[in-house]
Amino acid sequence: MAPPALAVPFVLVFAVLQPTPGPAAPPAAPIARPVFTDVSAQAGLDVWHTLPAPQPIAWPYLGGGAVGDFDNDGWQDFLFLAGGGAPDRLFINNADGTFTDQAPAWNIADEHLGVGAVAADFNNDGYLDVYVTSLGAPGSPGQIGSHRLYINNGPDPTGQHSFTDAAAAAGVNLTGRTIPDGFSAAAGDYDLDGDLDLAVAGWYRPVAGNALFRNDGTDPSGIPLFTNVTAILPADMLNTRGFSPSFVDTDDDWYPELLWVSDYSTSKYFVNNTDGTFSEQTAAAGVGLDQWGMGNTQGDFDNDGRLDWYVTSIYDIANLTLSSGNKLYMNLGAHTFLERAAAAGADDGGWGWGVVAVDLDNDTDLDIAQTNGWPDPGFVADPSKVFLNDGDANFTESAAATGFVHTAEGRGLARIDYDNDGDQDIIIISRNSRITLFRNDQRRAAANWLRVFIDTSTRPDLAPHGVGARVRAVTPTLTQHRYVDVAGHFLCSSEHSVHFGLAHAQTVTLEVEWHDGTLALYKDIPANQTLTVVAPDPPVTE
Repeated sequence: MAPPALAVPFVLVFAVLQPTPGPAAPPAAPIARPVFTDVSAQAGLDVWHTLPAPQPIAWPYLGGGAVGDFDNDGWQDFLFLAGGGAPDRLFINNADGTFTDQAPAWNIADEHLGVGAVAADFNNDGYLDVYVTSLGAPGSPGQIGSHRLYINNGPDPTGQHSFTDAAAAAGVNLTGRTIPDGFSAAAGDYDLDGDLDLAVAGWYRPVAGNALFRNDGTDPSGIPLFTNVTAILPADMLNTRGFSPSFVDTDDDWYPELLWVSDYSTSKYFVNNTDGTFSEQTAAAGVGLDQWGMGNTQGDFDNDGRLDWYVTSIYDIANLTLSSGNKLYMNLGAHTFLERAAAAGADDGGWGWGVVAVDLDNDTDLDIAQTNGWPDPGFVADPSKVFLNDGDANFTESAAATGFVHTAEGRGLARIDYDNDGDQDIIIISRNSRITLFRNDQRRAAANWLRVFIDTSTRPDLAPHGVGARVRAVTPTLTQHRYVDVAGHFLCSSEHSVHFGLAHAQTVTLEVEWHDGTLALYKDIPANQTLTVVAPDPPVTE
């Protein structure tokens, strides 16, 4: 359903705060680099991803999970797909720097060949559900139709939370038709009808493992009902070796495009036609240059108000003709991009997989964290990467200098402020290795920040948790632009916040804008806090 036409935009001023004048500030100190510490064991995450024998069909690729506040207590939790050698774990945040596995109590301790996961509120009830791609039972070569859609039931009268798998009833348990398939997934409202649609990447060809599911609302019991509309994608999806899709509005018309990162030079860029269809414009847009597209993230790396696109791909110094390296597609507007990863210093990510765009040092520009590795002598101990942005979308690889030391075979990677201290931490899932949680201690360097969640529970016409909303943090010298998305970075999804590093700014003007013209405007908001913006009533139309 298209949004209603509006005669004029609606502006709502939520708060005008007058800070008390103080003494003149001293000269601003330089922003220090982030400092990362591996706190996996002390946080209670000292568990391993293990694969059963015999190895499943996709054994080199597995290692996923999903971050989300599953109990709505204000602290981020984590669902870990254990690989099939053990039951999955649901790590509930204890709000003290530690987690406790509650998977059995929450009815989500499945032992299966889990691949990737994405957390999103698919039935619009205010609780995060989880979609999980799965290859089926351990010990099998794979089983078709084994994907899960865990519906979050919320607390019962005793306060106990639980999940119920409703994938078959919802119509999303099956992607691959002749062999098991399904890697990363993403959620987004491509038709702007207020519910979250689902994209699932499939790698094996030609078996139709890629799928686009339109969300058509819920049945009386609250189960979301999906329709497979993959046929609307105007490309050869049978031979698209999909790894990581995402819904992102790259042209500012509110209707998200569909970016489909894929292996073997088959990545796709689908422009949303705003009528329920897409046009494939990969070559015309100047993208799809990643030879081995795997991981996927978006963000405004140069702070020009347009969302850029970063894709991980193999960089092999010994054979550059067969390895494109990572690609950084800078958005020039009108569905045109300029690729400049090598010029920006961000092309060498080794055998890249999961990736996120995030301001790790809170200095106002987006950095990049990436993991990698492959069971090959040249890549088996390939170190994960941290590319720090200088403010002009030029990057310096700084993993070792920041303590981000990780040489296991990383697959999934997500951002999570697990300790609610205002800097973004990183969690990595590695194949046949343990979870790694890197605590970010940037807050000790006195850089300011703002973290924002969105509550659309009173507005069923808007996508849950503000997915698709634009959020801007305005200071006298800079406007930062963020977009609320639920992307499949590679097998993992991150927390649903938008995060702003503010450097030395003490206050900001915060703007949150939705597709119907509603604008929530907050003035003089103090830095260094986590806010929840509640979507206001819709604009009044004539």
